[in-house]
Amino acid sequence: MALNNLDLDALEIFRAVAVEGGVTKAALQLNRVQSNISTRIMQLEERLNVTLFNRVNRRLELTTEGQLLLVYADQLLQLAEDTEAAFKGGVVQGLFRLGSMESTAAARLPELLSLYHAQHPKVQLDLITDTTSNLVEQIQNYEIEAAFVGAPITSDEFESMEAHQEKLLLITARGKGFTCPKDALNENLITFRSGCAYRRVFENWLASEGARTRNCMEMSSYHALAACVAAGTGIAIIPESVLDVLLIGPSIQRFELPKEFATVKTLLIWRKGYQSSKLDGIKTLVTSLAIRHQAEIA
Repeated sequence: MALNNLDLDALEIFRAVAVEGGVTKAALQLNRVQSNISTRIMQLEERLNVTLFNRVNRRLELTTEGQLLLVYADQLLQLAEDTEAAFKGGVVQGLFRLGSMESTAAARLPELLSLYHAQHPKVQLDLITDTTSNLVEQIQNYEIEAAFVGAPITSDEFESMEAHQEKLLLITARGKGFTCPKDALNENLITFRSGCAYRRVFENWLASEGARTRNCMEMSSYHALAACVAAGTGIAIIPESVLDVLLIGPSIQRFELPKEFATVKTLLIWRKGYQSSKLDGIKTLVTSLAIRHQAEIA
């Protein structure tokens, strides 16, 4: 099969349809008419003599052959971007879609992203915040290139590096008068939605204490979570770095958790085999900031 017929434009169209799940959204993203998108996909399927998509509930889903092509398309399009950058004075450019847990985005990423923008001003960086499980799924679906997530990540589909460690604290309203974490076991729970790495730690700690995991209030931001705790609505687990950023004041009481639940690693993960100069820039900054942080502690 001659690769010269597999032009990058066709692969970009194919990737957009795969990521967006349909022709209409892909056409909007690429600023093309839908008929052109459909025609190019049909031509690509004829060229490869395979079916790339199945229609499921009004959405286009990749076939096994389509999933394989998406892997190659992603690599070829990235290589094209890097090649162009190499002949433009090595300037890193293009779109980089980075995912992050809400906590990391609030407390850890402002400095990293500021440094990244200063070093790579031509990169358009889109930051998507979500739970760990949703971010993992988005990387698998090629919706984002990399993400900061909570450990552990056990799948061999990913490569990873440790970004930092978070110290988790149990927080309660100060007016409750609790003297230790066990005093708060019968309180209502305030958490992020299912899939949050810290919610999993919260539930595991409760189970270790023999407490029943109850229905809980789910929040989408740490500001709302801390405010509900301060108002006496319930208890929550939160990274110390985030609590320091929130500056919630004396209305919150902090408690240390048992050692086995107190520390959670944050990982930067990406698809196995994925390489790009944009990702390399993030990885370099993660390493340098970690070294600096260790030096400050010492």
